Amino acid sequence: MTVAAEVTKEEFLALQKRVEELESAVRVVKNTQVEAIATETFAAMPMTQDDRNSLIENVVEKIQAQEESANFPWMEASKWVSLRKGMTPEEVVTLLEQPTLNEPSLHKRVDFVYTYQGRRVATAKKVTGIIRFYKGKVIAVEAPDL
Repeated sequence: MTVAAEVTKEEFLALQKRVEELESAVRVVKNTQVEAIATETFAAMPMTQDDRNSLIENVVEKIQAQEESANFPWMEASKWVSLRKGMTPEEVVTLLEQPTLNEPSLHKRVDFVYTYQGRRVATAKKVTGIIRFYKGKVIAVEAPDL
């Protein structure tokens, strides 16, 4: 038998901040490792320096895009364009996956809010998207700046 522990918003935000810090540290390590492996591999290939740099950049960009897609499936502008007023929470989750935060609202014309937060892998830029619901339907969408 498990007992569910209540977590305060402050505890949640502190944990979220810690996760972001850890993700940032892991990202730095991964990028360093990828660049070191790529540099070592391409150094042995008969190419000009410009060809090597271009190839390394392409490999790093591809790895970053795959990591972002795996960690933040909602970070695609095309998915946000597909959102419409009147959609149900289930339809939103089907399209974007689970939100980072699902909070009740104090506003009388908003029942709850889905918040999608994350950082772009390549730039570490914080991105936030917000969807507001009233009576089980989307009433407002603030798409992230992707």
